[in-house]
Amino acid sequence: MSWKSGNSFLQTTTFRLTLWYLGVFSALSAAVFLVVYISLAFRLRNQTDQEIMDKSKEFAALYREHGVSALQAEFMREAESQGTRQVFFRLFSPDGKVLAASDLSKWTQLDSPRTRERDTRGNGPSYRTLSIPGHRHKVRLLSMPVSDNDLIEIGSSLKGPEIILERYRETFGTALVVMLVCGGLFGYLLARKAMAGVQRVTDTATQIGRHDLGRRVPLAREGREINALAQAFNAMLERIESLLNELQQITDNVAHELRTPVTRIRGIAETTLKSGDHIDDFREMAATVIDGCDDLTEMVATMLEIAKAESGVAELEIAPLDFCQISAEAVDLFAPMAEDKGVEIHWTQPPQKVTVSADRQRLQRAVANLLDNAVKYTPPGGRVTLTVQADASGARVDITDTGMGIDAEDLPHVFERFYRGDKSRSTPGSGLGLSLARAIVRAHGGEIAVKSAPHQGTTFHILLPSEP
Repeated sequence: MSWKSGNSFLQTTTFRLTLWYLGVFSALSAAVFLVVYISLAFRLRNQTDQEIMDKSKEFAALYREHGVSALQAEFMREAESQGTRQVFFRLFSPDGKVLAASDLSKWTQLDSPRTRERDTRGNGPSYRTLSIPGHRHKVRLLSMPVSDNDLIEIGSSLKGPEIILERYRETFGTALVVMLVCGGLFGYLLARKAMAGVQRVTDTATQIGRHDLGRRVPLAREGREINALAQAFNAMLERIESLLNELQQITDNVAHELRTPVTRIRGIAETTLKSGDHIDDFREMAATVIDGCDDLTEMVATMLEIAKAESGVAELEIAPLDFCQISAEAVDLFAPMAEDKGVEIHWTQPPQKVTVSADRQRLQRAVANLLDNAVKYTPPGGRVTLTVQADASGARVDITDTGMGIDAEDLPHVFERFYRGDKSRSTPGSGLGLSLARAIVRAHGGEIAVKSAPHQGTTFHILLPSEP
């Protein structure tokens, strides 16, 4: 069990982020180490070269002024002062003969001047780094010509610089181990904190899987990206919850509202089967059933259209539309119905073109439903006015009638599905027209409102943005 748990941890994003952090940290540390190490080694070598160069200039000046004997004495004194195992000095003649030298008892493995190639004679000073048997540390060697083609050779052990570099490596190595341990712990805590938001999303999704749809991911301070993920997840949850609520509401509406017409259809069929004696009775029953089925089909289709629009899953075919043309078509459609009823429809055309981006078919249906209601509930001799005008953000449509109006207690509920006030129960209809109109308008990003008073008529206002 513990092995599985450990293996599972190794596959987590937190562990991988920690590894990435350690990898980047190690690479940067190694780069810093190399830069500092190379810079330090270069400075130490330059310092050594400068020191032996200064010493060689002193020896050259002494040799030119006081000769070989004075130089020999100075070689011995300097070697004793710095340590015969740390430095050595030699003076060669043009034929390679040693004219003067310090104590070379500790430097028995030095090259013989007669066998060593000396390309620097007659040229400027030259530096070399040698590894001499019997000596742990390397030697920095300077060869510099002096007067009469004689050659001064100074060798200085690199013990000091090499010890400094060695201690630097040891110190940096120890510090690197400590920094990697601390950095790994810090990287793990940082990665864990960064992934805490993802863990909250996971926990919320788990709770939702247990039918707790009311859960939401709480926001914290992990960063903008994590908060954006949490907000997107919460928005998705709200969308899913809305869809499920719509589904539940449709189910409840179907169970409640469709029971009566289905029962009526069944009653007609049952009565006809029991008492029908002629073929005309069955034909009448069949026609009634067909009409009832058509009404049920239209009702179900309208309910589904409302649910899609309100939940945001309706696929709108957005295109630039002339709202004046849609209004004119709606007026032409209901003009015969209004004329038969003795109702006048007055359409106020704006001076300029009013353009919106919308779904033509759905927008036509919304305007038609409102105009149908206005004509239906306006008594003979009344008037229905449709006004279209450009708004600051889009278009505004007002549909006003001089009908019986809506009671104050019914006004807040007129857009609810299947809601019908006492005054409208005697009028044919399903109670879905206003609900569908509101759903379509809101699906386009608009708003719909109503103002009414008993016996003073009703006005519906539609505000549509230029772009949904």
